[in-house]
Amino acid sequence: MGIDELKAKLEKREKIYSTVLGEVKSTVLPEIYKSTGIDFFVLDMEHGPFSPENSSDLIQKCNSVELPVIVRVQDCEYYCISKPLDRGADGIMIPNVKSMEQVEKAIQCMRLAPVGGKGYGGRAQLRKGEILEDFNKNRLLFLQIESRIGTDNLDEMLTRYGDEIAGVIIGPYDMAVSLGCGLDIHAEAMTENIGRTITICKKHSKSIGMWMENDAIAEKWFRAGMNTFWYGTDITMLTTELTRAKAFIGLGCDGWKAGGRRHRVCVFCGF
Repeated sequence: MGIDELKAKLEKREKIYSTVLGEVKSTVLPEIYKSTGIDFFVLDMEHGPFSPENSSDLIQKCNSVELPVIVRVQDCEYYCISKPLDRGADGIMIPNVKSMEQVEKAIQCMRLAPVGGKGYGGRAQLRKGEILEDFNKNRLLFLQIESRIGTDNLDEMLTRYGDEIAGVIIGPYDMAVSLGCGLDIHAEAMTENIGRTITICKKHSKSIGMWMENDAIAEKWFRAGMNTFWYGTDITMLTTELTRAKAFIGLGCDGWKAGGRRHRVCVFCGF
């Protein structure tokens, strides 16, 4: 199963590739995404138009092609966390985690007894072949760190609840705003705080990543110790490829030479 492969990669801190689905509600996408070799994608219920009710078919299509889907919820509340799992989500991402109380509440909301207090229900609660005892170990919890206080408290979170946490993801723009850097994700305060977050995750052998919008950012933070690449969105991927294609056929640049194409290499597909 895709979830078993993802869990193994997370535990070994291997390179993991993900993206976010934030706008396009199509059940065609999971099979396409799966064919690219992507490890998982994030369904954005924090900022996007998705809800458990309008995304159930999309989530269950992910289940059918064994593409792990992690739902970023609106808040650390029972109704936000439990229902996506009832509808088939493989895991939950909690945004803007700052306190131990948030981590404890997330565990209570997404784990069945005796670990937590989640209610059992929903037509996609268990996968084909799963038994009740598999549920807690097969549903992944990601903490999104988006502030200095989140980083300050991360070591204690991972010390006490590391076994329940699959990985840590940085939200760069919210972190920049919280640090007083505006939207400058390359500011010195950002580099320092992200570096501290990476160091803490390395100490606990925990996978860490960040939302990344281009190749340069991905390369920078891979060299600094990140292993999870939450790259682009459905809209930015589409825009990037349309822009590349436009340049290739000569609508926006010098285009083709007479009698042949001027050689250009796409950073995504290598063509």
